[in-house]
Amino acid sequence: MPFWAVLLLYSFISLFVFHVPLLHYILEHEGGWGLVLSVALAYICTTNMLLVLLSLPGNLCMQIAMALLSLGNALALYYINTYHVFLTKSMMGNVLHTNASEVSALIGGHLWLFALLGVALAVLFLILPMARAHLRAKLGIFLTSALIFLVWSFTHTKQWLFLDHHARYIGGLSLPYSYSVNALRVLLASWHQSPPKLFDNLSFKARRTIVVLAIGESARRANYGIYGYARATTPKLQERLDKQEILALKATSCATYTTAALSCMLTCKQGYENLPSFLHRQGVKVVWLSLNDGQPSMHVDWHPGENTWKRWLQAKGVDGQTLDFDMALAHALPFVIQRYVNHNLLVILHLKGSHGPLYVDKVPKHFAPFKPLCTHSEPNACSVESLINAYDNTIAYNDMVLDAIIDNLQHIQNPALLLYMSDHGESLGEHGLYLHGTPYLIAPDVQKQIPFIVYANPMFKSTHHFKAPLQDYDQRVIFSSVLGAFGAQGMSDAYNPHWDIFQ
Repeated sequence: MPFWAVLLLYSFISLFVFHVPLLHYILEHEGGWGLVLSVALAYICTTNMLLVLLSLPGNLCMQIAMALLSLGNALALYYINTYHVFLTKSMMGNVLHTNASEVSALIGGHLWLFALLGVALAVLFLILPMARAHLRAKLGIFLTSALIFLVWSFTHTKQWLFLDHHARYIGGLSLPYSYSVNALRVLLASWHQSPPKLFDNLSFKARRTIVVLAIGESARRANYGIYGYARATTPKLQERLDKQEILALKATSCATYTTAALSCMLTCKQGYENLPSFLHRQGVKVVWLSLNDGQPSMHVDWHPGENTWKRWLQAKGVDGQTLDFDMALAHALPFVIQRYVNHNLLVILHLKGSHGPLYVDKVPKHFAPFKPLCTHSEPNACSVESLINAYDNTIAYNDMVLDAIIDNLQHIQNPALLLYMSDHGESLGEHGLYLHGTPYLIAPDVQKQIPFIVYANPMFKSTHHFKAPLQDYDQRVIFSSVLGAFGAQGMSDAYNPHWDIFQ
């Protein structure tokens, strides 16, 4: 085949096989067929220019690139098509921070069909007979593609406004540019990250005070019984709420994915040290225990690996069957408190919570108050009823975990506080969306509206008073409220009384 024909063949196959979600997005948002044509033309011209550059070391180099990109595009299309995600910079950041257990949960279903498609196209472009082209011919193709792209762009300027408004989402569906360019942006940003600046020092009037910050995962407020959900998913918390032992406050997340939401909770100023590092530097003992990922870089007193603290709990006599679930974090709490009993202590528990798609893996196998259950890695392959049942079981289990944490704090002599807040919510098929990570501007409320539960034991209440509750809280309230819980004194740019829930 002529060199130019191979370029066009790849561009057209790539456009019509891998970009149905992109073209559907444009039409769904009333971009019209004229804009579809413009985006298609821009894609073909850009792809031709890229392939010409890749062919300069030799045609084999270009063919290998086409094969790898075909496979990559097929795998990307599976996740776009199944979970309705956009492969933006933030989403690629999530991908690069995904741990092995989360990866295993996302592999399965119909992924093998898309992989087979990618392999078939990869083989096709590797074995395709292609005529050699002189450098002058390649330069001509490159310049012609660039000229068509520029002329078309400047004769269709009325479309620029739509493209500018939807650039993030169109870019997130353009393969392979979405995952390749955005992954590179994430890596470059991490490499060029400056060391965080230090806040001014603060003194704390609290003595031997314990603050537990429990960070939930994918817990949407809409499925909590204490917030009006029809099902009794939170019976233990409801009982405590009826006794006025806890506050069930409402909050809205800053982001729909973990790393950004944690950053919002744990930092109060861009470029400055986070809450664990700041308190550690001020002499507060800080412990981070996690069954999750996405935690920031920080300086703390104890941040054991998951296997380390699980072995530690087993040595303390904790039942090994609970160690893979969030109840293990509740079991760890008394031993951590005993370890630092004479100090101000911040314990951050990062829960597994309700992370999908396999909600059934987040609770013990015997724990299933709601049935039947969705056990498929593709939520859209399950009935709505079974998917919601599996998710509600995680909320019911979380209810038990929080109750156990409160019970621990209720029976100690030190002033003690629990702040529980989820990182973000979750979609369970509403508007065709599943999981989380949808770009914030178009994300549904269920991915943003989260629970914010507060418990203070009698010793803590004797020295602290809550402000009047707000209608809705921002995640940034966590940083200054934790400082307020330790009795922050003096002036520091780390503490903002406006964000403190205590008087």
